[in-house]
Amino acid sequence: MAEPAHQTDQALDPSPTPLRRHAPSRPYGHPHGWKFLLMADLCEQAVRRPWGPAVMAVGFVHLAFFVVCQACYTAGVRAEWVSVALWGSEVAAVLGVMRAVAGRGWAHESPAVGLILRVWVTFLILSFNAATLNTLTGWSVDWFKLVWCTLSSFGFATMSWLFGTRYLVPAFQMYFTGLLMVRFPQWAYLIHGLSWCAALQYVGLDLARRRARLIARDAEGDSFAQATTVAA
Repeated sequence: MAEPAHQTDQALDPSPTPLRRHAPSRPYGHPHGWKFLLMADLCEQAVRRPWGPAVMAVGFVHLAFFVVCQACYTAGVRAEWVSVALWGSEVAAVLGVMRAVAGRGWAHESPAVGLILRVWVTFLILSFNAATLNTLTGWSVDWFKLVWCTLSSFGFATMSWLFGTRYLVPAFQMYFTGLLMVRFPQWAYLIHGLSWCAALQYVGLDLARRRARLIARDAEGDSFAQATTVAA
């Protein structure tokens, strides 16, 4: 027995309905290409969860912990367990803030979110690796802090190639942050914390604005559909 025509069409359509509803407003290659689908998925997630406030909250958490790191460094505390405890506590605090603001299950929300998470988990692993190598080679120069800036630039540049060139702004910012840390090495933790907080406020505000525009666009589309139905 033959299937109805509308069911056959749906089976052949590789794009779920949510991706069509929140398709990106500008072209990102072929409609079934990986970048188009990735951007459509990101637009869908922008509406579902308040990613902007979550990212901004993470920025303040990072700043708070790096202020504590700066205070310990200024006081002459060099014990390795202090740094490990602070960094581990920051990761736990960031996960807690993301769950509180973005909601439960945010890490498994979609392929786009999973890809972003993998990029920044790799960043954390490499950052910890740089600090470990600096410990093994001696503390005559705290070069791991400068490596953090390079890794940060790489992370934001990766975001720009995947999701838009606007993320090149924090990528270049981290480059100049490293130069500033070379000029004032005694304030490296504070400079790094302030720069990352500013970068995440920029990203968070951008996400919040985009979410507001998508919600407004959906509301206009629903209003038009209702008016058309009434007119018919």
